[in-house]
Amino acid sequence: MNQRITRRMFTTGGAAAALSATSFRTERACGAQEPTVPVPSSPVALEVRPYQLMCVICQIGRGCTENLDDPRLNEIVKAVRQDRKRPLTLRCNTDHVYRYQNPGHGEDTSEGELFNAKRDLDILQKLGLVPGDTRPAVDLIERVLAKVIVSRDICGYEKVTSETWRGCAQANSGNYEKGRALGIKAIFPPRNVDEKARYKKSSAADVYEARILKIRPHHLLCMSCFYGRSGKLAPIKEDNLFEAIDVIQKNPDIPVMLVAGCCMICPPCEKYDPATNFCVGGKSMALRDQKKDLDVLQKVGLKYGDTLSARQLYQLVYERIHSTRDICGFGDNLASAYEWSICGGAEKDGPYQKARTERLGIKG
Repeated sequence: MNQRITRRMFTTGGAAAALSATSFRTERACGAQEPTVPVPSSPVALEVRPYQLMCVICQIGRGCTENLDDPRLNEIVKAVRQDRKRPLTLRCNTDHVYRYQNPGHGEDTSEGELFNAKRDLDILQKLGLVPGDTRPAVDLIERVLAKVIVSRDICGYEKVTSETWRGCAQANSGNYEKGRALGIKAIFPPRNVDEKARYKKSSAADVYEARILKIRPHHLLCMSCFYGRSGKLAPIKEDNLFEAIDVIQKNPDIPVMLVAGCCMICPPCEKYDPATNFCVGGKSMALRDQKKDLDVLQKVGLKYGDTLSARQLYQLVYERIHSTRDICGFGDNLASAYEWSICGGAEKDGPYQKARTERLGIKG
């Protein structure tokens, strides 16, 4: 990028019924899991040009970790680091039906209107998106890192055919590729290790002390796969799957409440945001996991807030959900879009089948 970008103001039934006589029920509404802190209102989308996201990565690869040597890029990085969930809307100049979102040429770089138009559309094509698409910042930037491998033939060309197509002076510097190699952590610092350890200790204790386990529906399958993969069950740093299984094996009649969103399994996870009780994983992990939760509820005929003994709940799950493909692979194991990625457990169903056969090690 060889010119400072001008700042522009942006707008900103069945088995479930049979079990109901002996199951524990609750009258809590959908969304039974209550966040530990108030959930903030939805942030206003920040509008960006597609090329600016590549410029951010390029400047980081150049070694500019805090000050990216451009006020607009600094504004973008500051906004997304403050809130990695901040929606970003991609806008660029087009000639025809997408003109409704045209941003104008105020933030074009010095290489000219044609180059700027082509560069933005080249990036959108690589991303599989269109002008006006909006995604959470972490999802969108992770998508750029995954889909836009090199700056060649986007920011510059092997052969300069005319002055109109001279491209960016940094196109062949290797800085974009260096920034990409640093990965998402160069833009969003990882969660503090000591904080994660504190959350692991306190949340694991909460699991063992709980009179009712509060678990999101698809984590019942995650627990099954964890059980089926483990030669010997043991705790891990990133979640409380072991602890929940351990409690259930020791007390199969403990009530389990099905809750929406993050649950007792989540607090130690790298992708867990304590401030909002949200999952902030890339590839729209939270969206994908919500669908899996709802798919589980539909299969077993339950709803958020329903509470059954662990024994009864897993009996129902294993009777109704014959394979992780049905939930974690959306039935066909096809990723219809980047955001709808398929869990590895759906492709290798053996661990779930082991847990299903052994009923998660629940005795009796």
